[in-house]
Amino acid sequence: MAELPERIFKYVSSDRIDILEKLLIRFTQPSCFNDPFEMRVSVEGHSPESLDKAEDEVYKNQFLKYALRGGEHSYEEFKKIQKSQNRTTMGKIKFDPHYQKQAATAYAFKKWDSQVGILSLSAAEKNLLMWAHYADSHRGMLIEFNPKHTFFNGPNPSDAEFNFGMLTKVVYSKDRPKDRVEETSVLEIIPMLKTKSDEWIKEKEWRVYEMLERRAEQIAKGSETVYLFKLPPDCIKRVVVGYNMDYKNRKRVVAAVKTNPKLKKIKIEESVLNLDLFSLEYQPLPDLY
Repeated sequence: MAELPERIFKYVSSDRIDILEKLLIRFTQPSCFNDPFEMRVSVEGHSPESLDKAEDEVYKNQFLKYALRGGEHSYEEFKKIQKSQNRTTMGKIKFDPHYQKQAATAYAFKKWDSQVGILSLSAAEKNLLMWAHYADSHRGMLIEFNPKHTFFNGPNPSDAEFNFGMLTKVVYSKDRPKDRVEETSVLEIIPMLKTKSDEWIKEKEWRVYEMLERRAEQIAKGSETVYLFKLPPDCIKRVVVGYNMDYKNRKRVVAAVKTNPKLKKIKIEESVLNLDLFSLEYQPLPDLY
């Protein structure tokens, strides 16, 4: 098990002031991340038998939706029709190695994407690029958490390298992870999927993975489904408002903290520009807010 960082942070836009107001935080599906390689391993070694099994799983899921719509065919009849319609595609998957690999990767990703949410955090406290990107050009804020809080150590703490609900260090590499995933469970595959390209190394990312079925709430946001988990107030240590955050949102941050007795120990600071260096300084937020 990797040694926990002394401090852990999350950069967010001003829209996410509601994290403080509602004490709910999103665990994001991999397909909603800005990195298209997210949780996409290089899949190898699929046997014809495993492809047949995967095909059957697809038909079962399709049949369930078909039956709920009042379909009249039995499962065997439905499967026969689908096999006939998909003969060309399945032939390509089984006998074209490139197409097979592409299809297997997409199938595995879709399975994990529907089950797993990720809370992305960082050990980098004053990263200018993260302030610019994730905190909306410094109009957002930085939230500091206590990495030793039970919220980041899973329901069943252990010395294992990975478990759901446990703070996990991202591994940076030039190479994509490779695996045979035909019989692999989500729990077994995720430790390998924490690998990202080394071009992201300056983010010093740590993550918490959770099963989406454990969410406290879910809401529709356009074509996305947002899964929200309860955030214990005592795991929040500090909030730093961005250099460009406007007065209205600064007041919102202060109100969210000051009006909730459970958040009264949280420090509120503001980011200011160092007058000599390309760096930021954090100082207490003036009482005028």
